[in-house]
Amino acid sequence: MLKFVRRRLGWIITAIVVVGFIVISILPKPVEVEAVVVRRGLIQTAITAEGRIRLSNRVLITLPSTGTVSRITIEPGDSVVAGQVIATYTPPQLDGRQRDELLARRDAALALVKDAEERLRGLESLLRQAQTRSRRYSNLLQQRALAREQAEAAETDVERLQADATASSSRIAAAKDEVRAISAALMATPGQRLTITAPVSGIVFRRFEDMERPLAAGSPLLEIGTGGQQEVVIDVLSTDAVKVTEGMKVQLDGWGGDFTILARVRRVEPAARTKISALGVEEKRVDVIAVIDTVQPKLGDGYKVDASIITWENDRALAVPLSAVRRENGQSFVWVVDGTTSRRVNVSVGRRSSLMVDVVKGLSEGATVILHPPDQLVDGGDVAIVTP
Repeated sequence: MLKFVRRRLGWIITAIVVVGFIVISILPKPVEVEAVVVRRGLIQTAITAEGRIRLSNRVLITLPSTGTVSRITIEPGDSVVAGQVIATYTPPQLDGRQRDELLARRDAALALVKDAEERLRGLESLLRQAQTRSRRYSNLLQQRALAREQAEAAETDVERLQADATASSSRIAAAKDEVRAISAALMATPGQRLTITAPVSGIVFRRFEDMERPLAAGSPLLEIGTGGQQEVVIDVLSTDAVKVTEGMKVQLDGWGGDFTILARVRRVEPAARTKISALGVEEKRVDVIAVIDTVQPKLGDGYKVDASIITWENDRALAVPLSAVRRENGQSFVWVVDGTTSRRVNVSVGRRSSLMVDVVKGLSEGATVILHPPDQLVDGGDVAIVTP
C-alpha cells in the first residue's frame, strides 16, 4: 500500500512539473528592449562643410616699374620688418609711354592712400562706438538684463572692426610705399639699381619669383602676412548660405589637433559661383568667412579644417535620441517603459540634430524611452530592458 501511494505521488509531482512547464511556455515572454533615460542637454543644428585657413591681413608686393629683378633670397616663412630691403631691380631707360604709365599708377596709388585714410577714420569712429556698446552690453549681461547672444554679437562687432582697421592701415602703408617706389623709378638714371622694401612687418607667405629676370611693372614678387586674426573660408551650398548670419558660432575639427577650435561668422559673400561636384553635378557655392576666436599658431595659411556652422542650439532641450522617435499618420510618438510594461506616448518634436531631437511636448525629464522599438511592442505589454 505504501509503495502504491509513493508511486502515485511521484506521478502527481511529475504531472505538476509538466503542466508548469507547459503553462510557462505558453505565457507571453517580455519583449527585450534597449532603453535610455531622457535628460535635458545641448542640441545643435549645423551646416557642415570643408574650410581653409587664411590670415585676414595680407600685403602683395609688386614690381613698381618694368625692369630686371635680381634673385630674391627671402624664403616663404621668413619674417620681415617694415622698411627692410626685400628685392632690388634695375629699370630700363623710360620712354614717354612708360613714364606716362608710371605717373598714372602713382596718381592711382595716391588716390588709394586718400580713400583708405578716410575709410580708416570712419572705421576708428565706428570702433569706438562698438567698444562703448560692447562694454554696456557686458554690464547688462552681468546683471542678467540682456541675452548672451546680444552681448556676443556686440563683441563680434568690435573684433570685426578692429580687424578691418588693421587691414586698412596695412593697405595705407602698402600704397604709400608704392608711391615712394614709383617716384624713385621716375627719377632713376639708366643702369641704377633700385631697392624694394617691405611696407609692413610680417611673415612671407609666398615668393612668386626666385631668379633674376626681366619683369613687367606690377608683376607680383612676394606676399606678406601681417598677423592679426585668422580667418576660415568655408565653402557652402547657396541653399545653406541663406541660413547663415553674422555672429553665428562655428566649430572647427579635423585640423590635426585633439580639441575643437571656435570661430564666429564675420560675413557671407554676396555672390555665388558655379562648381562641379565630384558626382558631376553643377552646384552654386558661396564662401562664408569666419574669424577664429583665439589665434592658433599651428594653423598655417591654406590649412584644411572641417567646419560646422551652428545655426541653432539649445542647452536645455529635452534631448531624445532620434532612434527612439517613430511617426505614424502624421503623429510622432515614443515608447516609454513604465515599470515592466511598455506605453505608447504621443509627442511634439522641435529642432533636431543628426542624433537627437528636441521633444517640446508630451514627455518629461527622467522618462525611460525605448531605442529602436521592435514591432512586437504593444501598449501595456511586458518588456525587459537589456544592456546593449
